[in-house]
Amino acid sequence: MSGNFILDTGASNSCVGFESIERFELSAKKSKTKASGAGGTGMRTQISANNNLQLGSWKNLDFSLVIFDLSHVNKALEAYKAKPVHGIIGADILLEGKAIIDYYNHYLYLK
Repeated sequence: MSGNFILDTGASNSCVGFESIERFELSAKKSKTKASGAGGTGMRTQISANNNLQLGSWKNLDFSLVIFDLSHVNKALEAYKAKPVHGIIGADILLEGKAIIDYYNHYLYLK
């Protein structure tokens, strides 16, 4: 299943919103970890392990995602007339994929 994601180089973990659990057929488990980021701190999270993830031709067949409330992110995007997102691509994917970000041409390359 495909989705809309934003790239956040400052996010340590990639994540999806609670409302996307069914869309991506995730098996979510409770987590004691609290999420923090722009617009919120101490937010309740869940974790989903052993997921298949594909971005273009890059694949990871054993990937974990953090699940939390993305409503504050989508409200901010809406204020700028941008489309809502299902999740965030974080540094975990960028490091694993040995990412190169071409800011000028708006490309993300993963090995």
